[in-house]
Amino acid sequence: MGNITIFLIFLAVNCCFWASAAIPIINSSTDESALLAFKAKITQDPYNILLKNWTQGTPFCNWIGITCSHRHQRVKALDLSSKGLKGTIAKEVGNLSFLISVNLSNNNFQGNIPDELSHLRRLRGLYMQLNELSGQIPESFGFLNRIQELFLYNNSLSGPIPPAIFNISSFQVIDLMHNFLGGSLPMDICNNLPNLQSFNVSHNQLEGQIPESFSRCSEIKFLALSYNEFTGSIPRKLGNLSKLEQLYLSRNNLTGELPSTIFNISSLTILQAAYNMISGSLPHDICKKTPRLEILYIFANQLGGQIPSSISACRSLKYLSLAYNNISGVIPAEMGNMSALQLLHLISNNLTGELPFNFFNISSLTTIVLGYNRFTGNLPEDLCFRHPNLEFLEIESNQIFGNIPSSISLCSALSTIALTSNYLTGGIPPQIGNITGLQNLYLSENNLTGSIPAEIGNIIGLQHLLLSDNNLTGGIPAEIGNIIGLQVLYLSDNYLTGEVTFRFFNFPSLMTLNLASNGFSGSIPHDLCFRHPKLEYLNLENNQFHGQIPSGISLCSAMDTLDLSANKFTGNVLDNIGNMSMLRNLVVGRNNFTGIIPPTIGNMSRLLILQLGWNNFYGKIPPELGKLPILEGVFLQANQFTGEIPPELGQSSSIGRLYMKSNKISGEIPPSIFNISTLRELDLSENQLSSFSVS
Repeated sequence: MGNITIFLIFLAVNCCFWASAAIPIINSSTDESALLAFKAKITQDPYNILLKNWTQGTPFCNWIGITCSHRHQRVKALDLSSKGLKGTIAKEVGNLSFLISVNLSNNNFQGNIPDELSHLRRLRGLYMQLNELSGQIPESFGFLNRIQELFLYNNSLSGPIPPAIFNISSFQVIDLMHNFLGGSLPMDICNNLPNLQSFNVSHNQLEGQIPESFSRCSEIKFLALSYNEFTGSIPRKLGNLSKLEQLYLSRNNLTGELPSTIFNISSLTILQAAYNMISGSLPHDICKKTPRLEILYIFANQLGGQIPSSISACRSLKYLSLAYNNISGVIPAEMGNMSALQLLHLISNNLTGELPFNFFNISSLTTIVLGYNRFTGNLPEDLCFRHPNLEFLEIESNQIFGNIPSSISLCSALSTIALTSNYLTGGIPPQIGNITGLQNLYLSENNLTGSIPAEIGNIIGLQHLLLSDNNLTGGIPAEIGNIIGLQVLYLSDNYLTGEVTFRFFNFPSLMTLNLASNGFSGSIPHDLCFRHPKLEYLNLENNQFHGQIPSGISLCSAMDTLDLSANKFTGNVLDNIGNMSMLRNLVVGRNNFTGIIPPTIGNMSRLLILQLGWNNFYGKIPPELGKLPILEGVFLQANQFTGEIPPELGQSSSIGRLYMKSNKISGEIPPSIFNISTLRELDLSENQLSSFSVS
């Protein structure tokens, strides 16, 4: 009996010995090796954290970014976020078997996410957002059965989302936003995610329908599916998500009606479903069960019907945008009780009735955008008393009339006034110059009279001043020259007169200057482009400007459009434009210009329109015109051109309109002209052409 006992003990000891010899020893040295392998993959360490701190001979538990467990002295957390690191992620990280949290966010890591990370069975949080990771999310992540948070947003990951991760019941947060992930979401996505609170896959390339099973994620508070390619309708069962606070569905291809059930979620604070093809109308009881709703963005859809008066029950609503739909009717008077409202955005609908200001008394409003509807009425004198915090007022393309109230100056926070395309009368109130923070003033296409108030020159931060298509008289006040930040100035189609003294203008940021169709006189100064080096659009058409075009015009190297037509200019404008390589539209017809078209015009590869008609240009038509790649319109009529039509014009693949009427062109019409496949209009009459040349 004793011998048998000794034998059994011997057997047990040996079995244990050989079994232990067969299992790899995983201890603290394994952790150190894994960390050093991680360090070896780093190619950029701007703060020398790993180079100087992660060194052998010092305890790795004291290394920066490392947290160890007290009992086993094993790595339980790796946090190197925002350290500027670049490189790839070593697969040996998967050997840090005690890891609970890995945070490598906001660095420059590249390459694939190693499959070996799926060995980290204790992992609770994986944070690799804001990097340059590529490839697919490993399918093996389905084995991380304790993970609670997965943050991979703002990378370059592609491929499908592994279905296996949706079987991990411990998940609370999944954020994969801003990648290139494709495929569809599984229809049973929430069958095994009872603890999920936040799911974000916005800004990817996902397609298919939104799964109804989202309704089983009973704990979810944040659901973001925006900027994808989802199709179909919004599931009605989403209304069962009783804890949902934020729902983002914008920029997809969703159709059907907006489910009324969504508005049964009393916890909902944000609903965004803009830029889809959602139809139907807003529920008649839209806000009666959503008292916490703060943001409602359903713009750019196909909604019809009217705005329900029950929307006023959204007493917490701050931002409302129903723009770019087909909503009709009037704005309900009850909306005047929405005391928290800051933004009202209803542009481009079919709304009618008077402007709502008479029943609006919402001091919190900062933005009112009502353009492109059919509103009538006028701007009330107490507009700024009712809305003292107004920053943005846009009521373009409506039917409002009356004067612009001088009291508008009391809206001292205004940055934009946009009242274009209405029936406003009277003058521009000088008090508008008291709104010193104004950046944009759009008053074009009205019936405004009187002069441009000099007080506008007090608004030195003004960037856009558009007063075209009115009945304004007088000249341009010299004080306009004080607006050093001006970028766009439109004064065209008025009755303005006087000499334009460009020397008063000193707008280093000016890009657009349109003075067309007035009674202005004067000449273009030699330092025009020195004063306005960013000028892209200059239109002086139909005035009484005179003199020659200075050579300094070529310094406007960003010029896209130069329109000097219907004035009294002389000299040869073409001598001074050779360096304007960005020029697309050269329109100088109906002047007294002379000279030849230089061959250097062939260098203007962006030229689209060449309008030289009704001048005194002479010489031969340069063949280089046929080589300009996008030249569409050539207007040379009523000049003194001689010689033959160059056959090289037939090489053009873009000319659509060719006018050479009333010149002294002779010879035969080259047949190559009729090879221009894009040619739509051709006028060669009143020349000395003999016949068609037949090859």
